[in-house]
Amino acid sequence: MQRSSVATAAVALLLSMGTSGHRAGGFGTLVDCPVGTPCLWEGTSANTLVTGPRMLHEFLAAYHGGSAVGYDEAKTNVEGHITYIEAVYTHAKARDHTMSMQMGLTRRHLHEPAHMYDHMPEETVSINMHATTTTRRRELRGADAFPADDPYDPVSLVSLSSSSTTPKSSAKTLPATLNWCSTDNPHARSVCADVKSQQVCGSCWAFAATDLIETAVSIATKTDAVSLSSQQLISCSTTAQATKYSYCFARSGAIPTWLEPEMTWNATNTGCNGGMTHIALADAVTKIQNLASRLDWPYVDQAVGNSSNTIPVEDTSSSSSGRSGTRTTTAVPKTTPSKTCSIRRPAEKAAAHISGWQPALNQSSCADTKDTVVLLKRALQQGPLAVAINAKNGFRQYRGGVFTCGSITKAVMIDHALLLVGYATSPTDGEYWILKNSYGVDWGMHGYMWLKTDAELNCGLNVFPIHVTGATAGPAANMTVDGGGALTFATASMSTWIVVAAASGATTLAVLSLGLCVARKRLLQMHM
Repeated sequence: MQRSSVATAAVALLLSMGTSGHRAGGFGTLVDCPVGTPCLWEGTSANTLVTGPRMLHEFLAAYHGGSAVGYDEAKTNVEGHITYIEAVYTHAKARDHTMSMQMGLTRRHLHEPAHMYDHMPEETVSINMHATTTTRRRELRGADAFPADDPYDPVSLVSLSSSSTTPKSSAKTLPATLNWCSTDNPHARSVCADVKSQQVCGSCWAFAATDLIETAVSIATKTDAVSLSSQQLISCSTTAQATKYSYCFARSGAIPTWLEPEMTWNATNTGCNGGMTHIALADAVTKIQNLASRLDWPYVDQAVGNSSNTIPVEDTSSSSSGRSGTRTTTAVPKTTPSKTCSIRRPAEKAAAHISGWQPALNQSSCADTKDTVVLLKRALQQGPLAVAINAKNGFRQYRGGVFTCGSITKAVMIDHALLLVGYATSPTDGEYWILKNSYGVDWGMHGYMWLKTDAELNCGLNVFPIHVTGATAGPAANMTVDGGGALTFATASMSTWIVVAAASGATTLAVLSLGLCVARKRLLQMHM
């Protein structure tokens, strides 16, 4: 195939992805790796495809800012992700397989080496290939059509779609689809706040906690969700805790043998070096109590404030380091008593409160089924759940479609916390979960992802599903800048100012155009 025809076919693919609703795409997304020619990426210009080297140039130009500080490191990191993504697609193409997900670059990749988290490209393709093939074969042959020696048996290598394992009697009362971040839920409105970015700090546990509380308060108060401060939890939740979970579905079906009916998990929240969402929620009840809004206590990407009245300032002379890529910071005094953990936050500055937290699944959950998908769907009917999954095999490069996960063969594979907000079904890839992540809006589908369901632990979702109790809004939930209402400026709402800005911009452009025309006319007259 000639290069021109390859580009034409890739452009057609690019345009079709924009209307299918199945894939997100966008700048920095890999479109295709035609055999014998360079891989093609979505460039900065609309419907323009570029090769990997050009993609590297455009990405650095768009997001690095042109500064010499850290440029070589950023270039190396992004090159690594480009190489990994292209290797995945090239390997899939060689096996005549179409990946169920799209992969691409995000701003996190400037600071995050590709080798830190991901396995071999071949493994990513194999997991996706087996999962999608298993689903389609089961649809054609029936749920019980696998012989004992079938190489595609989901017990080996990979999880399978559980749509065919869901007992009809158990699923009768469950809606076919649910999404708490849209209108597809009992409240017919979104209960979710905006998508946030944890940047290069290993603080997913804190973001999962605040995302969960935000939705719980929105449901309880019947109001729009207010973004809460993840930084407050990072700074103030430092407790070591041993917590017992019950798993009524353990030792059944295809559940991994390491999962016991009861297990105690020991952990300590350590800021950017990791933590557990349930410990953050426990500290929110006992130690913190008065939760701050994100506007009042912004994110600074560090664990500070737990012992003194300080905030961090990034030391730009130091390079990123550590497992989570945390940056070296220097603490400087700041006289803001409400942003320290040594003194309880004033009640009038609280944006939210909770009275407790609970595992969403317990011993009584399996009264009539041990189907892990049905159990999670039932728990989701009351609201979103904080969960944790295995974030490997292309998760960090995910840009759309249905992500597939391998079997969780040991507990340590569960390494990333986020928010489970719903479920739906793809006509080609079967049932999937809808999750809200904390990698920013340029990751996934504007910060969200679709994860394939399975008959095991659903990539880990069944291990730490959590909901909160007693969620209420505080006096600062409707914080204003000048007292004129929620996020108002000079008594006008944000939407009003957007309209004013747009009108002013249009007027300025018109005046500028008129001025240019007049100037051009005068120049012509001068040379006549």
